[in-house]
Amino acid sequence: MKVAIDIGGTFTDIITVDDGGVIATNKVSTRPRDLSQCFLSAVEVAIASAGSASRAPQELLYSTTLALNSLLTHALPPIGLIVNRGFREILETARLPLPVRDENETRQPLAKRLVSLELVNEIGARLNADGSVRAAVDEQEVAALAEWYRDRSISIVVVSLMHSYLDPAQERQVAAVFARAAPRIEVVLSTEVLPELREYERTLAACLNACLMPAMKDHIESVMNEGELARSPLLVMKSSGGLASARRAMKKPLTTALSGPSAAVVGMVCLGARIGYEDIITLDIGGTSTDVALVQHGRYALTTYGEIAGFPFKTPMIDVLTIGAGGGSIASQGNDERWRVGPGSAGADPGPVCYGHGGDLVTLTDAQIVLGRLPGALLGGSLPLNKDAAAAALASFGQSRGLDAVRCARGILEIATHNMCGAIRRISVQRGHDPKDYVLFAMGGAGPLHAADLAVLLGMRTIVVPPQPGLAAALGLLVADVKDDFVQAFGLHEDALDVERAQAIFATLEDAALLFLADERVPEIRRRVQRHIDMRYAGMSNEITVEIAPGPITEALLRQAIDAFHDQFHRLSGHSYAGRETVELVNLRATAIGERARPDVLNRLPKADRKPVPRAHREVAYLDHPTFIDSPVYVRDSLGAGNTIRGPAVVEQYDSTIVIPPDFTAEIDEFGNMMLRPG
Repeated sequence: MKVAIDIGGTFTDIITVDDGGVIATNKVSTRPRDLSQCFLSAVEVAIASAGSASRAPQELLYSTTLALNSLLTHALPPIGLIVNRGFREILETARLPLPVRDENETRQPLAKRLVSLELVNEIGARLNADGSVRAAVDEQEVAALAEWYRDRSISIVVVSLMHSYLDPAQERQVAAVFARAAPRIEVVLSTEVLPELREYERTLAACLNACLMPAMKDHIESVMNEGELARSPLLVMKSSGGLASARRAMKKPLTTALSGPSAAVVGMVCLGARIGYEDIITLDIGGTSTDVALVQHGRYALTTYGEIAGFPFKTPMIDVLTIGAGGGSIASQGNDERWRVGPGSAGADPGPVCYGHGGDLVTLTDAQIVLGRLPGALLGGSLPLNKDAAAAALASFGQSRGLDAVRCARGILEIATHNMCGAIRRISVQRGHDPKDYVLFAMGGAGPLHAADLAVLLGMRTIVVPPQPGLAAALGLLVADVKDDFVQAFGLHEDALDVERAQAIFATLEDAALLFLADERVPEIRRRVQRHIDMRYAGMSNEITVEIAPGPITEALLRQAIDAFHDQFHRLSGHSYAGRETVELVNLRATAIGERARPDVLNRLPKADRKPVPRAHREVAYLDHPTFIDSPVYVRDSLGAGNTIRGPAVVEQYDSTIVIPPDFTAEIDEFGNMMLRPG
């Protein structure tokens, strides 16, 4: 038995499978203040629902919000930092206020301080820009610092030295001194977290990772030392779309910061390939956020540039754009008297007003229930919704503008819908892709509520709603592979290629990748390594990662990769600089992939033997129609393959609600996916 658990900001999703396929699915409320107990409760629910006598699943798969929540709340421990002499304020460079161009522009908040300046120390060691030694490590100086941190009860110290990505020997020497002088202090080396150029980003990544390590270690150990669960291997989803063992997640918790959104994209890519769609846009709307990603030719895009909780984030991750727009997003009025929806969220506790748990701030969910787009209870009736309380809160919120509850709810829904539409345009139109050429995959508890409205605004012609849209991330956990990335700086221009050096570096990286896969106990037949190069035009600040073909490294192979870079840059920017600008090969990468056996999570539905029969009717508001429309309400479990529903209609299921506007048609395919199409 395998158990996949996705702990989101509002709900925890659980899928239990065996060799025969899905046994059970469950969805319970998340308790963000105690994620360890939330995880253990989810395991208990999985075991009970599967009727298993064993208390230890064969495998536990986990996507967690622990790292993200720690960064968002700044619940981070004090750590030390050792840098080169003269660079004590390296992290403070991000705290310089950006100039404001005009009075209407909002000043971006400064990045939060990760390491108190009093805990940053300097040493005289130094490398030159070519990796040669300018000043050696003074071990007595380092030993004195180790005692200094020990006397101040600092348990983690980061070492980030200039140009150490070219040669990590000095950082390792500092760690060796600490191991002798203060063995209880854990030393985090920047070259082990992010062995790439750019001193600020490398230092920041190492500090972020160090700050997250204690919480992740405590969390993993508390859940894996619980009774029989100690016998169950635990794999944790990383931001890059791959799984890693729990012990690696404890060492590199920063790689799990976008665990849940990445898992959902992986799940939809697998589903799309199974039903014949390779060019898709994923729409994942939960209780706190909307996550969107673009998939081309069945492959999601990876990036090493992002931002989390105000911090630049330079580790491999699926290119997911997140905005604060979800079911629990709070409606508010800004200083400019404009209404906003999000990014603040009511979460699950206290939640929206309609939950009846003490929440008094109007949310998007309150608007949905007043507009008839949600049922009277969620999660199979276990979470009743108080429509009257929501209506009263909406009427109070809209009173200043003379709006009743319904008109206020419409306004909130319209604002949220256009925010979500803007997010999709940012990952498609602004990157040279027409949304009309893609299929919209709606997931999350609220994705199917908004998908049709977004498709109309974007001109998209097909929407796919999976059989269990609220469990997309848990599905992604089940079909993901074990992955890790290995990188080394290269830093040569295309007119001075060193093929022998490139071959040597790739050989070293591939050996490390294969060693990782062996350490993760991946069978040899399931091991493979992909190679990539980070490239940019000389003088530019950002790189594009290009995959290179397998085989011996030759100049022709590198030239082929450079041509691919020109093509990719042209697709992304609309500009071509081939033959006009010099290309710099910045980093060489090897990605270790351990292919896992994927359970068959798509069960074929029996052919429908009759037309669908609505369970009830209710008045529902649709964005493009000024009045409520009497709409049939169907139960999704009652639909069979081939069933067709014409809008207006609502389809309800345990983990989500699907709104089918007028002029839309929904059809159930052989696997239970609902295909929505306009016209």
